[in-house]
Amino acid sequence: MGVVPKAKAGVGSAMNDATRLLGGTLGVAVIGSVFASLYASRLGDLLPAAIPAGVVDPAKESVGTALGVAGEAGRAGHPGVARAIGEAANSAFFSGFHAGDLVAAGVAAVGAVMALALLPAHPPAGAAEDDESTERPAVGSPAAAGAGN
Repeated sequence: MGVVPKAKAGVGSAMNDATRLLGGTLGVAVIGSVFASLYASRLGDLLPAAIPAGVVDPAKESVGTALGVAGEAGRAGHPGVARAIGEAANSAFFSGFHAGDLVAAGVAAVGAVMALALLPAHPPAGAAEDDESTERPAVGSPAAAGAGN
């Protein structure tokens, strides 16, 4: 924002906000996708083969569903199955969460390096003043209409 002329500060601020919101949205989508795919595959690997697919498939949807399935198995008199599902869900959740954190850290590190390499430390001296002094109102704008009076 330091290199944007004062007359264009609103446009610069809007672009800043738009890129920040787009980055946040894409970040949530990418990290969520990494987490979800790793959670589902890891849970499938950790669950014993004796657990029926009708129990495994819903458990892969979310850790909450998996813990609910584990609770139902425990209430149905299968404490070993309940413990296996609960432990597998916890392990798969934290495995996916850890991978998502590493992806976020990597993106943040790349962004920091790019900012250091590509952005100037300070705006060029006189850049904002020069742009302001040469700024002309657009033809047909209220400012241009008032300038002729």
